Amino acid sequence: MAPACIYGQKNPREAASLPRPPRANLAESRRVAGTPGAIVDAARKLFERDGVRHTTVRAIAIEANVTRELVYYHFANKNGVIEAVLDDYVEDLVESVIAWNERRVFGDTPGSLKKCIHAFRYSLYDAEGNPRPMIRVLDELGVRDQFDVRATQETADCLAMHIATEYGAFHSIEIELVHEMLCVLIFGLVGLVKMKPSISDENLMKIVEQTLQLDMTVLKN
Repeated sequence: MAPACIYGQKNPREAASLPRPPRANLAESRRVAGTPGAIVDAARKLFERDGVRHTTVRAIAIEANVTRELVYYHFANKNGVIEAVLDDYVEDLVESVIAWNERRVFGDTPGSLKKCIHAFRYSLYDAEGNPRPMIRVLDELGVRDQFDVRATQETADCLAMHIATEYGAFHSIEIELVHEMLCVLIFGLVGLVKMKPSISDENLMKIVEQTLQLDMTVLKN
């Protein structure tokens, strides 16, 4: 019987490096659902609590309340589970952008930018400023740099294709190479916050505004 999911063909470095094609629309979910989703959730919990090296496929099966054979049916091997968890981490970040977009108020660029910066920081750090458990998993796997590049590209794809186009319908876009500039900005913000965790949201907002040359005029409906 063929595996139900195509997971297990990449090592962690490859899985962290290779972005998926852009999503067709913002309603498209890329979460693994059903039994495979329960296995991914169990693996995330154990990886973050016990570490990847100390988490066995047997332990994942027990946590997910399935058999080891069912884990191997869906994911082929432990690398397949790791690959699915990395996909899930990327989806956390992209979905934070989609959720922010749904909460935006039409024409309120300053308010939207403030909420965007909050969502960006909260996706990486908790309320006390501690890195999310995801960071420990990426560091243990030695793939944080590769993951940052992949997550940047998928997030920039979402912003450029579905959100910047909406902004452009009501504002003049003052920059060229929008997708590339978004990649530079996102990657730079991740590095800046890593280097200077104490930087204020207000200063991050200024960086985004100046880099993208945003029109901060509030529009009326």
